[in-house]
Amino acid sequence: MEEFVDDIEFVEDEEEEVIKIEGGFDPIIFSTSQRRIQDLNSDYANGDLDPRPSFQRGYVWDRTKASRLVESVLLNVPIPLIYTAEESDGREVVIDGQQRLLTLMHFIKGEFPRDTKKFRLSKLSVLSDLNGKSYEELDEDVKRRFRQYTLTVIKIHQNSQDDVKFEIFERLNTGSVKLNAQELRNCVYRGPFNELLRNLANDQNFRSCLGSSRVLDRMQDAELILRFLAFYDRSFLNYNSPMKSFLNGYMNENRNIGAEKTEKLTKAFKHATELSHTVFGSNAFRKFSYGSSKSTSGDWEKAVNRALFDVVMWGFTQYEKRQIVPCADTIRDEFILLCNDDAEFKDAITQGTGDKSRTLYRFEAWRARLKTVVGSPASEQRSFEAQMRQSMFKSDPRCKICGQMIRSMDDCEVDHIMPYSKGGATDQSNAQLAHRHCNRSKSNQH
Repeated sequence: MEEFVDDIEFVEDEEEEVIKIEGGFDPIIFSTSQRRIQDLNSDYANGDLDPRPSFQRGYVWDRTKASRLVESVLLNVPIPLIYTAEESDGREVVIDGQQRLLTLMHFIKGEFPRDTKKFRLSKLSVLSDLNGKSYEELDEDVKRRFRQYTLTVIKIHQNSQDDVKFEIFERLNTGSVKLNAQELRNCVYRGPFNELLRNLANDQNFRSCLGSSRVLDRMQDAELILRFLAFYDRSFLNYNSPMKSFLNGYMNENRNIGAEKTEKLTKAFKHATELSHTVFGSNAFRKFSYGSSKSTSGDWEKAVNRALFDVVMWGFTQYEKRQIVPCADTIRDEFILLCNDDAEFKDAITQGTGDKSRTLYRFEAWRARLKTVVGSPASEQRSFEAQMRQSMFKSDPRCKICGQMIRSMDDCEVDHIMPYSKGGATDQSNAQLAHRHCNRSKSNQH
Protein backbone atom coordinates (compact mmCIF):
# COMPACT_ATOMS: atom_id res chain seq x y z
CA MET A 1 0.00 0.00 0.00
CA GLU A 2 1.33 3.41 -0.97
CA GLU A 3 2.21 5.88 1.77
CA PHE A 4 1.14 9.48 1.25
CA VAL A 5 2.26 12.65 3.01
CA ASP A 6 0.54 15.99 3.46
CA ASP A 7 3.32 17.98 1.83
CA ILE A 8 6.25 17.33 -0.49
CA GLU A 9 9.84 18.42 -0.26
CA PHE A 10 11.44 19.79 -3.42
CA VAL A 11 15.14 20.11 -4.19
CA GLU A 12 15.99 23.82 -4.29
CA ASP A 13 18.06 23.59 -7.43
CA GLU A 14 17.33 26.82 -9.27
CA GLU A 15 18.79 30.20 -8.53
CA GLU A 16 16.65 33.35 -8.48
CA GLU A 17 16.08 34.27 -12.11
CA VAL A 18 15.70 37.71 -13.60
CA ILE A 19 13.71 38.04 -16.81
CA LYS A 20 15.53 40.15 -19.38
CA ILE A 21 13.35 42.04 -21.83
CA GLU A 22 15.21 42.14 -25.14
CA GLY A 23 15.03 45.14 -27.44
CA GLY A 24 13.23 47.43 -25.03
CA PHE A 25 9.59 47.28 -24.05
CA ASP A 26 6.50 49.38 -23.60
CA PRO A 27 6.06 50.53 -20.00
CA ILE A 28 3.35 49.04 -17.83
CA ILE A 29 -0.01 50.64 -18.60
CA PHE A 30 -2.14 51.44 -15.58
CA SER A 31 -4.77 53.83 -14.31
CA THR A 32 -5.41 55.16 -10.81
CA SER A 33 -8.91 55.88 -9.57
CA GLN A 34 -10.80 56.70 -6.39
CA ARG A 35 -13.64 54.20 -6.04
CA ARG A 36 -16.29 54.05 -3.36
CA ILE A 37 -16.92 50.84 -1.45
CA GLN A 38 -20.49 50.75 -2.77
CA ASP A 39 -19.22 50.91 -6.39
CA LEU A 40 -16.64 48.20 -5.83
CA ASN A 41 -19.30 46.08 -4.15
CA SER A 42 -21.61 46.58 -7.13
CA ASP A 43 -18.84 45.49 -9.53
CA TYR A 44 -18.28 42.43 -7.31
CA ALA A 45 -21.98 41.54 -7.30
CA ASN A 46 -22.16 41.91 -11.11
CA GLY A 47 -19.10 39.73 -11.68
CA ASP A 48 -17.00 42.60 -13.04
CA LEU A 49 -14.54 42.41 -10.12
CA ASP A 50 -13.08 39.17 -8.78
CA PRO A 51 -11.44 39.70 -5.39
CA ARG A 52 -10.84 35.99 -4.90
CA PRO A 53 -9.40 34.53 -8.15
CA SER A 54 -8.15 30.95 -8.20
CA PHE A 55 -4.51 31.95 -7.84
CA GLN A 56 -5.10 33.71 -4.53
CA ARG A 57 -4.90 32.06 -1.14
CA GLY A 58 -8.09 31.76 0.90
CA TYR A 59 -9.41 34.30 3.35
CA VAL A 60 -7.18 34.19 6.44
CA TRP A 61 -8.18 37.14 8.63
CA ASP A 62 -9.90 36.60 11.96
CA ARG A 63 -12.97 38.54 13.15
CA THR A 64 -10.95 40.98 15.22
CA LYS A 65 -8.73 42.04 12.35
CA ALA A 66 -11.70 42.28 9.99
CA SER A 67 -13.67 44.36 12.50
CA ARG A 68 -10.80 46.80 12.93
CA LEU A 69 -10.63 47.37 9.17
CA VAL A 70 -14.34 48.30 9.20
CA GLU A 71 -13.62 50.60 12.15
CA SER A 72 -10.78 52.26 10.20
CA VAL A 73 -13.17 52.94 7.33
CA LEU A 74 -15.75 54.50 9.63
CA LEU A 75 -13.00 56.66 11.17
CA ASN A 76 -11.87 57.68 7.66
CA VAL A 77 -8.39 56.25 8.22
CA PRO A 78 -6.45 55.80 4.91
CA ILE A 79 -6.26 52.19 3.71
CA PRO A 80 -3.33 50.90 1.58
CA LEU A 81 -3.64 50.83 -2.21
CA ILE A 82 -5.63 48.13 -3.97
CA TYR A 83 -4.07 46.66 -7.13
CA THR A 84 -6.11 44.97 -9.84
CA ALA A 85 -5.39 43.57 -13.31
CA GLU A 86 -7.68 43.86 -16.31
CA GLU A 87 -8.64 40.63 -18.08
CA SER A 88 -9.10 40.32 -21.85
CA ASP A 89 -12.90 40.53 -21.38
CA GLY A 90 -12.63 43.73 -19.32
CA ARG A 91 -13.17 42.13 -15.91
CA GLU A 92 -10.77 42.90 -13.07
CA VAL A 93 -8.97 40.48 -10.77
CA VAL A 94 -7.41 41.58 -7.50
CA ILE A 95 -3.63 41.22 -7.27
CA ASP A 96 -3.05 42.89 -3.94
CA GLY A 97 -5.79 43.73 -1.43
CA GLN A 98 -7.89 40.57 -1.52
CA GLN A 99 -8.31 40.30 2.25
CA ARG A 100 -9.33 43.96 2.59
CA LEU A 101 -11.88 43.90 -0.22
CA LEU A 102 -13.45 40.62 0.87
CA THR A 103 -13.78 42.01 4.40
CA LEU A 104 -15.55 45.17 3.25
CA MET A 105 -17.86 43.44 0.79
CA HIS A 106 -18.82 40.61 3.11
CA PHE A 107 -19.54 43.09 5.88
CA ILE A 108 -22.23 44.60 3.64
CA LYS A 109 -23.40 41.08 2.73
CA GLY A 110 -23.63 40.19 6.42
CA GLU A 111 -21.55 37.00 6.19
CA PHE A 112 -18.04 36.49 7.52
CA PRO A 113 -15.86 35.37 4.55
CA ARG A 114 -14.29 32.33 6.27
CA ASP A 115 -17.37 30.56 7.56
CA THR A 116 -20.42 32.51 6.19
CA LYS A 117 -21.72 33.00 9.74
CA LYS A 118 -23.16 36.36 10.76
CA PHE A 119 -20.53 39.10 10.46
CA ARG A 120 -20.76 41.14 13.65
CA LEU A 121 -18.15 43.69 14.72
CA SER A 122 -16.06 42.75 17.73
CA LYS A 123 -13.28 44.10 19.96
CA LEU A 124 -13.43 47.63 18.51
CA SER A 125 -11.28 49.97 20.59
CA VAL A 126 -12.55 53.40 19.44
CA LEU A 127 -16.10 52.80 18.23
CA SER A 128 -16.81 50.34 21.03
CA ASP A 129 -20.54 51.11 20.96
CA LEU A 130 -20.70 49.29 17.59
CA ASN A 131 -19.43 45.99 19.03
CA GLY A 132 -21.85 43.16 18.37
CA LYS A 133 -23.56 44.94 15.46
CA SER A 134 -23.84 43.74 11.87
CA TYR A 135 -23.99 46.08 8.86
CA GLU A 136 -27.78 45.98 8.68
CA GLU A 137 -28.02 46.98 12.35
CA LEU A 138 -25.98 50.17 11.93
CA ASP A 139 -27.65 53.57 11.78
CA GLU A 140 -28.36 54.77 8.23
CA ASP A 141 -25.84 57.62 8.41
CA VAL A 142 -23.13 55.19 9.57
CA LYS A 143 -23.94 52.77 6.75
CA ARG A 144 -23.84 55.65 4.27
CA ARG A 145 -20.46 56.77 5.57
CA PHE A 146 -19.18 53.22 5.16
CA ARG A 147 -20.52 52.80 1.61
CA GLN A 148 -19.15 56.15 0.42
CA TYR A 149 -15.63 55.64 1.75
CA THR A 150 -13.20 55.77 -1.20
CA LEU A 151 -10.26 53.49 -1.85
CA THR A 152 -7.41 54.17 -4.25
CA VAL A 153 -7.31 51.45 -6.90
CA ILE A 154 -4.47 50.99 -9.39
CA LYS A 155 -5.60 48.93 -12.38
CA ILE A 156 -2.99 47.35 -14.68
CA HIS A 157 -4.43 47.26 -18.18
CA GLN A 158 -4.68 44.12 -20.27
CA ASN A 159 -2.45 45.41 -23.09
CA SER A 160 0.57 45.74 -20.82
CA GLN A 161 3.42 43.44 -21.90
CA ASP A 162 3.07 40.10 -20.12
CA ASP A 163 6.70 39.55 -19.08
CA VAL A 164 6.84 43.07 -17.67
CA LYS A 165 3.45 42.55 -16.01
CA PHE A 166 4.77 39.37 -14.39
CA GLU A 167 7.73 41.28 -12.93
CA ILE A 168 5.43 44.05 -11.66
CA PHE A 169 3.18 41.48 -10.00
CA GLU A 170 6.21 40.01 -8.24
CA ARG A 171 7.12 43.44 -6.88
CA LEU A 172 3.57 43.99 -5.62
CA ASN A 173 3.62 40.59 -3.99
CA THR A 174 4.22 41.80 -0.46
CA GLY A 175 1.80 39.71 1.58
CA SER A 176 2.77 37.74 4.66
CA VAL A 177 2.80 34.63 2.46
CA LYS A 178 4.21 35.75 -0.87
CA LEU A 179 2.85 34.17 -4.02
CA ASN A 180 5.36 31.96 -5.80
CA ALA A 181 6.05 32.00 -9.56
CA GLN A 182 3.27 29.53 -10.44
CA GLU A 183 0.67 31.32 -8.32
CA LEU A 184 1.61 34.54 -10.12
CA ARG A 185 1.29 32.85 -13.53
CA ASN A 186 -2.27 31.94 -12.62
CA CYS A 187 -2.87 35.63 -12.21
CA VAL A 188 -1.10 36.89 -15.33
CA TYR A 189 -2.06 34.10 -17.75
CA ARG A 190 -5.59 33.25 -16.69
CA GLY A 191 -7.63 31.10 -19.05
CA PRO A 192 -8.57 27.49 -19.96
CA PHE A 193 -4.93 26.38 -19.65
CA ASN A 194 -5.18 26.90 -15.88
CA GLU A 195 -8.10 24.48 -15.82
CA LEU A 196 -6.00 21.91 -17.69
CA LEU A 197 -3.24 22.17 -15.07
CA ARG A 198 -5.75 21.75 -12.25
CA ASN A 199 -7.30 18.68 -13.89
CA LEU A 200 -3.96 17.00 -14.58
CA ALA A 201 -2.83 17.62 -11.00
CA ASN A 202 -5.44 15.07 -9.90
CA ASP A 203 -4.03 12.28 -12.08
CA GLN A 204 -3.67 9.26 -9.79
CA ASN A 205 -0.31 8.07 -11.16
CA PHE A 206 1.08 11.59 -10.82
CA ARG A 207 -0.08 11.84 -7.22
CA SER A 208 1.36 8.40 -6.44
CA CYS A 209 4.72 9.39 -7.94
CA LEU A 210 4.79 12.54 -5.81
CA GLY A 211 3.62 10.68 -2.72
CA SER A 212 0.83 13.14 -1.95
CA SER A 213 -2.85 12.31 -2.06
CA ARG A 214 -3.99 15.91 -2.54
CA VAL A 215 -3.21 18.86 -4.78
CA LEU A 216 -0.55 21.06 -3.20
CA ASP A 217 -1.65 24.39 -1.70
CA ARG A 218 1.21 26.37 -3.25
CA MET A 219 0.78 24.90 -6.76
CA GLN A 220 4.24 23.32 -6.97
CA ASP A 221 2.59 20.32 -8.65
CA ALA A 222 0.92 22.58 -11.23
CA GLU A 223 4.32 24.06 -12.06
CA LEU A 224 5.76 20.56 -12.55
CA ILE A 225 2.96 19.82 -15.02
CA LEU A 226 3.60 23.13 -16.80
CA ARG A 227 7.29 22.20 -17.14
CA PHE A 228 6.37 18.84 -18.66
CA LEU A 229 3.92 20.33 -21.14
CA ALA A 230 6.35 23.05 -22.23
CA PHE A 231 9.25 20.65 -22.80
CA TYR A 232 7.02 18.06 -24.48
CA ASP A 233 5.13 20.47 -26.72
CA ARG A 234 7.99 22.84 -27.59
CA SER A 235 10.76 20.20 -27.37
CA PHE A 236 13.74 20.62 -25.09
CA LEU A 237 15.77 21.48 -28.21
CA ASN A 238 13.95 24.81 -28.33
CA TYR A 239 14.54 25.68 -24.69
CA ASN A 240 16.04 29.08 -23.87
CA SER A 241 16.84 30.27 -20.37
CA PRO A 242 15.76 31.57 -17.97
CA MET A 243 13.32 28.83 -16.99
CA LYS A 244 10.87 31.37 -15.59
CA SER A 245 10.59 33.16 -18.92
CA PHE A 246 10.36 29.85 -20.84
CA LEU A 247 7.41 28.76 -18.71
CA ASN A 248 5.78 32.19 -18.82
CA GLY A 249 5.97 32.25 -22.61
CA TYR A 250 4.50 28.79 -23.02
CA MET A 251 1.65 29.51 -20.62
CA ASN A 252 0.88 32.78 -22.38
CA GLU A 253 0.81 31.10 -25.81
CA ASN A 254 -1.60 28.43 -24.61
CA ARG A 255 -3.74 30.35 -22.13
CA ASN A 256 -6.81 29.87 -24.38
CA ILE A 257 -5.97 26.30 -25.36
CA GLY A 258 -8.54 24.45 -27.46
CA ALA A 259 -10.14 21.04 -26.96
CA GLU A 260 -8.00 19.19 -29.52
CA LYS A 261 -4.68 20.29 -28.06
CA THR A 262 -5.96 19.75 -24.53
CA GLU A 263 -6.73 16.15 -25.42
CA LYS A 264 -3.30 15.67 -27.01
CA LEU A 265 -1.41 17.07 -24.01
CA THR A 266 -3.57 15.18 -21.51
CA LYS A 267 -2.87 11.90 -23.31
CA ALA A 268 0.89 12.54 -23.32
CA PHE A 269 0.93 13.51 -19.64
CA LYS A 270 -1.06 10.49 -18.50
CA HIS A 271 1.12 8.19 -20.60
CA ALA A 272 4.29 9.61 -19.03
CA THR A 273 2.98 9.47 -15.46
CA GLU A 274 1.82 5.86 -15.90
CA LEU A 275 5.26 4.75 -17.11
CA SER A 276 7.03 6.83 -14.45
CA HIS A 277 5.01 5.09 -11.76
CA THR A 278 5.48 1.67 -13.39
CA VAL A 279 9.28 2.00 -13.46
CA PHE A 280 10.03 4.07 -10.36
CA GLY A 281 6.92 3.89 -8.16
CA SER A 282 7.06 6.30 -5.20
CA ASN A 283 10.76 6.99 -5.93
CA ALA A 284 9.94 8.70 -9.22
CA PHE A 285 11.67 12.03 -9.88
CA ARG A 286 14.10 11.51 -7.03
CA LYS A 287 17.83 10.85 -7.04
CA PHE A 288 19.37 7.64 -5.73
CA SER A 289 22.62 8.28 -3.85
CA TYR A 290 25.30 5.68 -3.26
CA GLY A 291 26.44 4.86 0.23
CA SER A 292 29.70 6.17 1.69
CA SER A 293 32.54 5.01 3.93
CA LYS A 294 30.46 6.14 6.91
CA SER A 295 27.28 4.44 5.77
CA THR A 296 27.56 1.88 2.99
CA SER A 297 23.80 1.78 2.41
CA GLY A 298 22.54 3.85 -0.53
CA ASP A 299 18.96 5.08 -0.81
CA TRP A 300 16.52 7.25 -2.72
CA GLU A 301 16.37 10.88 -1.65
CA LYS A 302 13.04 12.11 -0.29
CA ALA A 303 12.91 15.43 -2.16
CA VAL A 304 11.45 15.69 -5.67
CA ASN A 305 14.04 16.94 -8.16
CA ARG A 306 12.42 19.11 -10.83
CA ALA A 307 15.24 18.59 -13.32
CA LEU A 308 14.88 14.80 -13.04
CA PHE A 309 11.11 15.13 -13.40
CA ASP A 310 11.65 16.94 -16.71
CA VAL A 311 13.85 14.29 -18.30
CA VAL A 312 12.09 11.19 -16.93
CA MET A 313 8.65 12.36 -18.03
CA TRP A 314 9.81 13.55 -21.45
CA GLY A 315 11.79 10.35 -22.04
CA PHE A 316 8.75 8.14 -21.54
CA THR A 317 6.68 10.11 -24.07
CA GLN A 318 9.04 8.76 -26.75
CA TYR A 319 8.18 5.10 -26.12
CA GLU A 320 5.18 2.83 -25.97
CA LYS A 321 4.27 0.97 -22.81
CA ARG A 322 5.11 -2.40 -24.39
CA GLN A 323 8.69 -1.19 -24.93
CA ILE A 324 9.23 0.13 -21.40
CA VAL A 325 7.65 -2.44 -19.09
CA PRO A 326 9.94 -5.39 -19.98
CA CYS A 327 12.98 -3.15 -19.42
CA ALA A 328 11.83 -1.48 -16.20
CA ASP A 329 14.57 -2.89 -13.96
CA THR A 330 17.34 -2.09 -16.43
CA ILE A 331 15.99 1.44 -16.97
CA ARG A 332 16.04 2.02 -13.22
CA ASP A 333 19.63 0.74 -13.00
CA GLU A 334 20.76 3.00 -15.83
CA PHE A 335 19.06 5.95 -14.17
CA ILE A 336 20.93 5.32 -10.91
CA LEU A 337 24.24 4.99 -12.76
CA LEU A 338 23.65 8.19 -14.71
CA CYS A 339 22.78 10.21 -11.57
CA ASN A 340 25.92 9.07 -9.74
CA ASP A 341 28.64 8.22 -12.28
CA ASP A 342 28.18 10.98 -14.87
CA ALA A 343 29.65 14.09 -13.20
CA GLU A 344 28.24 16.44 -15.83
CA PHE A 345 24.73 15.01 -15.50
CA LYS A 346 24.97 15.13 -11.72
CA ASP A 347 25.90 18.81 -11.96
CA ALA A 348 23.07 19.46 -14.43
CA ILE A 349 20.42 18.22 -11.98
CA THR A 350 21.74 19.97 -8.87
CA GLN A 351 23.18 23.39 -9.78
CA GLY A 352 21.81 26.14 -11.98
CA THR A 353 19.38 23.73 -13.60
CA GLY A 354 17.74 26.50 -15.63
CA ASP A 355 20.98 27.05 -17.58
CA LYS A 356 20.47 26.17 -21.25
CA SER A 357 23.60 24.03 -21.71
CA ARG A 358 22.90 22.03 -18.53
CA THR A 359 19.27 21.57 -19.55
CA LEU A 360 20.16 20.29 -23.02
CA TYR A 361 22.83 17.99 -21.61
CA ARG A 362 20.58 16.21 -19.14
CA PHE A 363 17.88 15.60 -21.76
CA GLU A 364 20.37 14.27 -24.31
CA ALA A 365 22.14 12.12 -21.71
CA TRP A 366 18.95 10.45 -20.54
CA ARG A 367 17.69 10.04 -24.11
CA ALA A 368 20.92 8.23 -25.01
CA ARG A 369 20.65 5.91 -21.98
CA LEU A 370 17.04 5.03 -22.81
CA LYS A 371 17.97 4.31 -26.41
CA THR A 372 20.76 2.00 -25.27
CA VAL A 373 18.37 0.01 -23.08
CA VAL A 374 15.11 0.11 -25.04
CA GLY A 375 16.21 0.90 -28.59
CA SER A 376 14.73 3.45 -30.94
CA PRO A 377 11.35 4.90 -30.00
CA ALA A 378 8.44 3.20 -31.74
CA SER A 379 7.02 6.63 -32.39
CA GLU A 380 10.21 7.97 -33.97
CA GLN A 381 8.83 8.70 -37.43
CA ARG A 382 10.77 11.08 -39.66
CA SER A 383 8.89 10.67 -42.93
CA PHE A 384 5.32 11.58 -43.78
CA GLU A 385 3.07 8.92 -45.27
CA ALA A 386 2.43 8.89 -49.03
CA GLN A 387 -1.31 9.18 -48.46
CA MET A 388 -0.81 12.54 -46.76
CA ARG A 389 1.25 13.81 -49.70
CA GLN A 390 -1.48 12.78 -52.16
CA SER A 391 -4.18 14.44 -50.08
CA MET A 392 -2.24 17.69 -49.71
CA PHE A 393 -1.36 17.82 -53.41
CA LYS A 394 -4.99 17.29 -54.38
CA SER A 395 -6.15 19.96 -51.94
CA ASP A 396 -3.62 22.69 -52.79
CA PRO A 397 -0.72 21.91 -55.21
CA ARG A 398 1.24 25.01 -54.27
CA CYS A 399 4.75 25.04 -52.83
CA LYS A 400 4.56 26.61 -49.38
CA ILE A 401 8.22 27.65 -49.59
CA CYS A 402 8.45 29.46 -52.94
CA GLY A 403 4.72 30.02 -53.51
CA GLN A 404 4.72 28.56 -57.05
CA MET A 405 2.46 25.82 -58.38
CA ILE A 406 3.81 22.25 -58.24
CA ARG A 407 3.22 20.65 -61.66
CA SER A 408 3.28 16.98 -60.67
CA MET A 409 3.13 14.92 -57.53
CA ASP A 410 6.47 13.39 -58.41
CA ASP A 411 8.04 16.81 -57.85
CA CYS A 412 6.69 17.41 -54.37
CA GLU A 413 7.50 16.39 -50.82
CA VAL A 414 5.83 16.91 -47.49
CA ASP A 415 8.09 19.15 -45.43
CA HIS A 416 8.35 19.68 -41.66
CA ILE A 417 7.41 23.31 -40.93
CA MET A 418 9.46 23.12 -37.72
CA PRO A 419 12.45 20.92 -38.61
CA TYR A 420 12.48 17.41 -37.20
CA SER A 421 15.98 18.09 -35.86
CA LYS A 422 14.56 20.86 -33.70
CA GLY A 423 11.77 18.77 -32.26
CA GLY A 424 9.17 19.24 -34.99
CA ALA A 425 6.50 16.53 -35.02
CA THR A 426 5.75 14.31 -38.01
CA ASP A 427 2.05 15.05 -38.14
CA GLN A 428 -0.51 17.07 -40.10
CA SER A 429 -0.16 20.17 -37.91
CA ASN A 430 3.56 20.45 -38.78
CA ALA A 431 3.30 19.54 -42.48
CA GLN A 432 3.49 21.64 -45.64
CA LEU A 433 3.79 20.76 -49.33
CA ALA A 434 6.94 21.87 -51.17
CA HIS A 435 8.95 21.36 -54.36
CA ARG A 436 11.70 18.77 -53.87
CA HIS A 437 14.27 21.45 -54.76
CA CYS A 438 12.80 23.99 -52.34
CA ASN A 439 12.69 21.45 -49.55
CA ARG A 440 16.31 20.41 -50.16
CA SER A 441 17.43 24.04 -50.27
CA LYS A 442 15.66 24.71 -46.99
CA SER A 443 17.27 21.64 -45.38
CA ASN A 444 20.74 22.80 -46.41
CA GLN A 445 20.21 26.09 -44.58
CA HIS A 446 19.55 24.38 -41.22
